[in-house]
Parts: sequence; C-alpha cells; structure tokens
Amino acid sequence: MPFIDLDTGIRMHYRDDGNGKPLLFIPGLAATVDSWNYQVLELHDRFRCICVDLRGHGDSDKPCSDYDYDEMCRDVRALLVALDLRDVTLVGWSMGAGVGLKYVADFNGDGRVAKLAMLGPATPRLLATDTEPFGMNTEMAQATLEGMRLALPETLAAFAGVNFHRTDMQATVDWFLSLWLKMPAYVGYKCFSTLLKEDLRDKLDNVNVPTLICHGRHDQVAPPGWSEYMNPRIPESRLTWFENSGHALMVEEPDVLSQELAKFVGN
Repeated sequence: MPFIDLDTGIRMHYRDDGNGKPLLFIPGLAATVDSWNYQVLELHDRFRCICVDLRGHGDSDKPCSDYDYDEMCRDVRALLVALDLRDVTLVGWSMGAGVGLKYVADFNGDGRVAKLAMLGPATPRLLATDTEPFGMNTEMAQATLEGMRLALPETLAAFAGVNFHRTDMQATVDWFLSLWLKMPAYVGYKCFSTLLKEDLRDKLDNVNVPTLICHGRHDQVAPPGWSEYMNPRIPESRLTWFENSGHALMVEEPDVLSQELAKFVGN
C-alpha cells in the first residue's frame, strides 16, 4: 500500500498505476481512492492513473487541521512536486472538483496541471444565492452540518442514499458507505463547513486550462444549476450530461465517464 510523506506534514495514501499522460483523481467529501476503481481498470493501459485519499480520508493521515481548500491544494501541490508530475489532468469529484478549481485558479503557477475535469462538482459554491436559487438552502445546510457533528454514520448513510439515481446498486451504496465511515466526525464537520463557506465564483475567469464538466441529470447532492452557471464563465470549458446518473456518475455510468475522460485527455 503506497504512502508518501508530504512536506505539508501529512502522510498521504495513494495509488499509482499505468503508463502515459498522468490523471490525478481527487475524490469528494468522505470518499476514497476506491471511488475510481472502474476508471483505473478502463484507463490504466493508456494513462498513468494516480488516485489519492485527501487528508482526513481513507488511509491518509487525519490531523485536526483546517480542511479548507487552501490546505487541500497545498497537499495536492506537494504531491505533484514529490512525484514530479507534469502535463497532468486533474479529475475531481464533488468536493474534489472544488479543490481542483481552486488549484487551477490559485496554485498552478508552475503549470503542472494542463487540464481540469470536474465531475458532479460541488462548486463554485454549494449554497443558493438570491440570483442563483438552485443551491442548498440554509436550513438544510445547517441540519447537515449538525448531523456531521453529532450523528456522522446516520448523516453519511442518508448522503449515500441520495448519491444514486439507479435503483439496482444497493451493494454499491453499502460499499461506498463503508469506505466513507473511515472519515472521523471532526473531518466531516470541517470539510462540510468548507463547502458552505467557499465561494469560487470569482475564480472562474482565472481557469486558464481546458476544462471538462460532467454532471448527472438527476444529481440531488451537487445542484446541476451550478454546472450550467460555470460552463459559459470558464473560458475553455465543455459541459457533458450523464443521463442515467445522480451524483455518483463514476459508478452509475462508468464506461461513459471513462470514454469522456480518454477523449478529453487525448494522446
């Protein structure tokens, strides 16, 4: 099981398989490297697939730190430098898409990340606004945050249930939940607080790499309206809809996602 000691002070768990242009996969809140199993299976013969457990998740270190996007981006940058990765396509799901957006906008001065793919993005913000009413409302957000603080298993179980549009995947729902419960409550609370505080709308003009946005038509976790908002505001972006997916498009339509990623990354 590979680990790497980063200069940000954490020991990060990661997987590194395949050859070719590198794809760095960043999962969402509570999720782990196993989120990407089907993509690695399909793509490792053409691309180098690096999957990470963010700090606080999976088998990586779980310090009582800030868990804001800046901290997570510093970990990503430390990993890219430590592995000397270049011409990287950064693939982020849900909260991981927010980390990816923040990274490309504010941390990519050395140009190591060449492309960005955001899947079911819980960004540029999660909460609704007066002009963008499609986000989460304040009451639901506070109830979820309190659930993270006092009833993490029950909150994540409810979250797992609404991740999926397909109704034939109960074993996968149970599998995802078992992985997510590796996350301590203090990490979940801080990460969800970050999702509620971060507002990256003013970063969209700063995304200067080709960007692919993939969103499930039936997503009940990350509002699809935010992807429609981002698409015309990111200079070189394309929005692709997954017609038979909710939030977990990498397992609900795995072959479609792998094909889209391969086409986007290119040779």
